[in-house]
Amino acid sequence: MLGAVEVLVLALLVGALYALLTPLRRRLERWIARRLGTRPATRGRVVVLPRRADGSYGRDDRERHDG
Repeated sequence: MLGAVEVLVLALLVGALYALLTPLRRRLERWIARRLGTRPATRGRVVVLPRRADGSYGRDDRERHDG
């Protein structure tokens, strides 16, 4: 079982490691972003599907596929 002092030391150690490794993490993030490149954002298309008489949705009754 850990005492209060050990928990405090562990928390300080984790905080110090996080602070020391932050520049490395940011450099790694920049490197990964450069490797992946910038990709243009694709915009999705919205298709409005009207409600049919039977309660289902679809573009047109002619395109209905049963089965």
